[in-house]
Amino acid sequence: MTTKGATMVHHTGARAGTGTAAWADAAMTLPLPAVHLRRPLLADEFFLLAQDAVTGRLRLPDRAVGFGLAAALLVDLVDAGALRVRDGRLWLAARHVPVDALGGWILRWMAAEPGYRRVGTWLALLAPGAHQQVARRLVAAGVVRRRTVRRLLATAVRHVPVDPNRAGWAWARLTVRLQRGEPLPDLEARLAGLCLVTGLDDALLTGLPAAARRHLHRETSGRLPTEVGELFTIARNRLDGASHRRRSGRWRRGPAG
Repeated sequence: MTTKGATMVHHTGARAGTGTAAWADAAMTLPLPAVHLRRPLLADEFFLLAQDAVTGRLRLPDRAVGFGLAAALLVDLVDAGALRVRDGRLWLAARHVPVDALGGWILRWMAAEPGYRRVGTWLALLAPGAHQQVARRLVAAGVVRRRTVRRLLATAVRHVPVDPNRAGWAWARLTVRLQRGEPLPDLEARLAGLCLVTGLDDALLTGLPAAARRHLHRETSGRLPTEVGELFTIARNRLDGASHRRRSGRWRRGPAG
């Protein structure tokens, strides 16, 4: 069902611009109005979960945030019925689906690159620009605002939540349910899975009993759809592999096939 701010995407062979440069450039040109879909977007919720609800400071290294958001963007398209995941590959699944402008741009990029189907390839392509793209969407929706932060030798941009209570909502829901051993609803189970993918689970579980970690693992293994679980496993393996290569001095830039 289409709602205000959503876009009906038609899969065609038209080229949307390819490569990480096009993905980064789209941050300056892609129109991203406030989105009012009937379901909350996992990428938006993980963006807020991965940063401090007051200062906007990231709780994770940039690369981990990028891979987490890339995985979340793909899961949002899987949940919308636009993508399927099978045997480590992504397939365009529906011709007419209601998505926001960012999701539609990703689908058009995929349609223009039929030779690329591996989940790991698309995670690597999306990750470098994912934080900037989702930030623009949330700025347009009035959820966060850009703030320039001065540092000793440079400046940085943070995306500070407009309403700290809204920004901290997912964190509070997750920690309370994990502490009480309550079942995680679909969105929270996906967020918990992303915490395991990116390493955010250590911060999330700080101060909680050991049973909370066991509960988190049970809920993510038992409640995630097969396609979502497969996508998360690939994302975690790619992120762990990148960390290993960096530690061993064999880090090479660029996405793998």
